[in-house]
Amino acid sequence: QPVAPIRLVGGSTPNSGRVEVQYYGVWGTVCGDYWNINDATVVCRQLGYNGTAIPLTNAVFGQGTGPIWMDNVFCNGSESSLDRCPFNGWGINYCGHYQDAGVVCQNYTQPVAPIRLVGGSTPNSGRVEVQYYGVWGTVCHDYWDINDAKVVCRQLGYNGTIRASTNAEFGQGTGPIWMDNVTCTGSESSLDQCPFNGWGISDCWHDQDAGVVCGDSTRPVVPLRLAGGSTPNS
Repeated sequence: QPVAPIRLVGGSTPNSGRVEVQYYGVWGTVCGDYWNINDATVVCRQLGYNGTAIPLTNAVFGQGTGPIWMDNVFCNGSESSLDRCPFNGWGINYCGHYQDAGVVCQNYTQPVAPIRLVGGSTPNSGRVEVQYYGVWGTVCHDYWDINDAKVVCRQLGYNGTIRASTNAEFGQGTGPIWMDNVTCTGSESSLDQCPFNGWGISDCWHDQDAGVVCGDSTRPVVPLRLAGGSTPNS
């Protein structure tokens, strides 16, 4: 048949989503086994995107339905279309849709990446998570320090920063580890303005997830008084 059409489904932007391929008129998904940057590069090029490609697995854009058409895809990155890459054969797989592969094709500048704190006992503490093209992920603690924490707390609207947290103190996250080797100066207006390896480029595991404890700017001033003195000022 001619080149098998592909599409991205479930992403928050047109250049991100679950990879689906059409084989003889039927749309299906691609298993995440061995899915890497070479495979993602071919997908993005086939769809007309020229920027860096980020591979994602474990159905981060939701589970598809229908057949899983491709498994064990081994692109070298130079192929003109996904169906030109080596793979098991159409419909031959040992996967479930919870393993569906996805991509983010970088072709334009996204607004400031949202961040949030998760897993803390108070709103101003927790594991740092960042949203990139609609997908929430974590930050690796390599080189994570008070300067990085200051930027996170400022971006979230807190006036103070108490400390940086490492080793998944607030629990291990799930999904991609979006940022690694973050080296903020402390003056940046948002975390994604700090130097780091690049989106999704990491050699970390979730037991290395970074966190912060921010000063609570919303807490009211605690009243105090002087008692027992012989004068008002004692």
